[in-house]
Amino acid sequence: MSRNLTVKRNCASSFRFAIGLILIVLFGILQPAWAQSPEHLQSFNISPLQEGRFFLLAKKPGEALKVFKGLWQREPHNSYAVRGIVRSYQALEKLPEAISLLNRYLEKNSQSSSAAYGLGYAFYFQERFEESRRFLKKALNFDRENALALNNLAAVLVELKKYASALKRVKEAINIAPNELMFYRNLQMIYTRSGKPDKFEEEYRHLLAEGFPAKAKVYGLVLAQQLRQKSFKMYVEGKIDETINMIVSMLDLYREINHEPGIVAGLFSLAVLYEEQGKAELALEKYREVLKINPRHIQAREKLRSLKQKKD
Repeated sequence: MSRNLTVKRNCASSFRFAIGLILIVLFGILQPAWAQSPEHLQSFNISPLQEGRFFLLAKKPGEALKVFKGLWQREPHNSYAVRGIVRSYQALEKLPEAISLLNRYLEKNSQSSSAAYGLGYAFYFQERFEESRRFLKKALNFDRENALALNNLAAVLVELKKYASALKRVKEAINIAPNELMFYRNLQMIYTRSGKPDKFEEEYRHLLAEGFPAKAKVYGLVLAQQLRQKSFKMYVEGKIDETINMIVSMLDLYREINHEPGIVAGLFSLAVLYEEQGKAELALEKYREVLKINPRHIQAREKLRSLKQKKD
């Protein structure tokens, strides 16, 4: 087999592995996640926001746009729906249409925080940072609790190199929505851009040590996600041992914060990698660990049965 063919097969396998793991974590899908398609979403009890995000992940921005527009029509104060609309138009490479839509809406609904936020978000994508800041401040004048506007304003302030103000804004967003992962990712980015790349993990360790598990958990989820992304990259590059080490570190984080879905996904990933390496005993051990935590994990059960048959 040529090296190019091997690389292509590894990349294809990596894609299935990565998408499968993401969908397992996000939606708890128990059958092979890479076999799912947006057409099967009605089988799962998910919100319109999750449905729209799924369509974006599946590179179907037109379908996502329909979902987000419908949600915003029903819930005009929902800034998350507007965020989805802007992201969908961006994926369609039609961001000016989003700006036109939001401007028209704001003309008729002059106190709409969600529309003002959407314009600020769209201008941010266009790197029109002063205009973005103006509309985000307007959104906050209409609704001081618009956490998405606060978070986006923090990102704009970073681009304008106003790091102290950015940190203040993102912390305000976190106080309003303490479980929103994107705000913590933004916080980490601000620390990095301001020359304090270790500050985020230091805060995580401090929260753990001081007995604030709920706060520490969100920090830990962000750090674990980054390790997972790095493991995908290493896997694609064929660095299997490094991939395993990265997933083990990710598992340690998930165990520190007692995040069962992440632990299950990490153990399953390790089992798959060990199986690919021909390390059947290690793979069996990890599949059993998965089933001990989640006895209904269909993939692990099928893998375990298949591996036992091969051994027998």
